[in-house]
Amino acid sequence: MLTLEFKKFTDFPRGTMYDLLCDAYSYDERNKNIWEKNWKESDDFFYDNPEIADKYGFVTCIDGDPIGFVTWDPRKQPDYVEIGHNGIREKYKRQGYGHKQLEEALRRIKEYEGLKRIIVCTNSNLAAPRNYESVGFKLYDRKPNETESAFTGDYLYYEIEL
Repeated sequence: MLTLEFKKFTDFPRGTMYDLLCDAYSYDERNKNIWEKNWKESDDFFYDNPEIADKYGFVTCIDGDPIGFVTWDPRKQPDYVEIGHNGIREKYKRQGYGHKQLEEALRRIKEYEGLKRIIVCTNSNLAAPRNYESVGFKLYDRKPNETESAFTGDYLYYEIEL
């Protein structure tokens, strides 16, 4: 039986976040072309700031192997906390792991005293909207995506009011 665990970023070497993002968005090569710089910068930031990485995110593992991760930004609390990168390796998608990962992130975020809401922005042509809606997020805004990443669909803005 597979064991699902949520571990600290510092349990893994630099590059883990970048590797997971590359794999999670590997279904379309355009993603890497557009987002690679952001993915590398995010990985560098978290590994340069381990106290932030381990407090505001985690790596999802099966039998010790990283299959996904999620991060969040708490700087605007108590008004809101924003979910940042959130992804699962392509091989493990559509098996409930992304849902479990998001539930664990929400459990941790909801522990912040006085927090009013949790927000996230995603794109309409991804599986993510269904995942966010499945844990209680409600759509509050939609904007056209007129950037080079328009193939991922419109920008969708979700929130959970606490």
